[in-house]
Amino acid sequence: MALKPAGGKYDGVWVNELKNGNTAYYINYRDENGKPVKKKVGVKTKQSNFTVKDAYDRLIQTKHYLSTGQETPFQSQRSKKFTFADSWESYFLWAKANKKTYMKDEEYYRLHISPVFANKEVKKIKSSDIETFKQSYLERGFANQSTKHYIGLIRHVINHAIKNDLISNYTNPISAGKVKLPTIDNARQAFLTKEQAEAILSELSQYDNDLLYQITIMLLYTGARFGEIVDLTWSNINFETNMIYFKSTKNGNARWISMHKLVRKVVLELIKQKKSNFIFLNTLGEKLNRLSKTWQIVVDNVIDGNINADPKQRITIHSLRHTHASWLAMRGLDILHIKEQLGHKTLDMTMRYAHLIPNKRHEATELL
Repeated sequence: MALKPAGGKYDGVWVNELKNGNTAYYINYRDENGKPVKKKVGVKTKQSNFTVKDAYDRLIQTKHYLSTGQETPFQSQRSKKFTFADSWESYFLWAKANKKTYMKDEEYYRLHISPVFANKEVKKIKSSDIETFKQSYLERGFANQSTKHYIGLIRHVINHAIKNDLISNYTNPISAGKVKLPTIDNARQAFLTKEQAEAILSELSQYDNDLLYQITIMLLYTGARFGEIVDLTWSNINFETNMIYFKSTKNGNARWISMHKLVRKVVLELIKQKKSNFIFLNTLGEKLNRLSKTWQIVVDNVIDGNINADPKQRITIHSLRHTHASWLAMRGLDILHIKEQLGHKTLDMTMRYAHLIPNKRHEATELL
């Protein structure tokens, strides 16, 4: 909306009602050269108590300084420090309305970020504080990927505060490479043998709830990400062509995947229970967003040593995608077709499977 005068006794204060529900305040005065100036002095949000009175106080301060060159003896009523916890509250409201993974953000914040940064004033957080946080987590044995997620969330929360005028005159201490994020080595990825996969499926098939078995089949025989599977709707299934359509996401390209006979069987079972446009539903009949911890418990019980394995070698739900790609490679599918099957955006992401493809060059060398 457009600026409008506050009116009443607050002459010289202007108000702008923002689309996000916040209120921005401006003051109107003439500088030392008599030139009209309209300056933003604060924003009222759910976390801050900046009021029209604070804006008017700022106007009086400014006029007093212009006429005398001295600061006024009073201070604005807005004395509350804007902490990281304040910024988090605003960010979380936004995340709940805009992010599917907002509960994961809440978990990261509650367990890892809040104990360190919650009570810190945002504008006093420096790059060195983030670097200390990073080193602390790496030294305590946290995975590079996890530490990177935590720092990424801190960056998002601070960027949210800056973007929504909750703070001003502050540059994100994690921006522009000021903090080097931990590098992620994905060169080694665990995948299942056929025998291990069969053992896991056999165990899951014993459960009254078929969902864990069905999800495992879908992941293992499509190579899709868990998020792509739970986003599937019935309009993505083409029974005539026997294909599933996975739409484009920020992490993957759109693609059609042929239905393996086991996948088709699962889909035909699920359509009999259709209660929503989404294919996979939770016990409340709503779209499935997360997998029961039972799945990982079953896998850890079936595969010896899995629970204590190196994080890069432990079989997790994401390992089913790597298993699918690895099986394709070992069957001789070329790297470009594997890239298309997985929806990778770059070939570099697919090259981790290249060593599994039977190398005809070696065969030819041996036949010389």
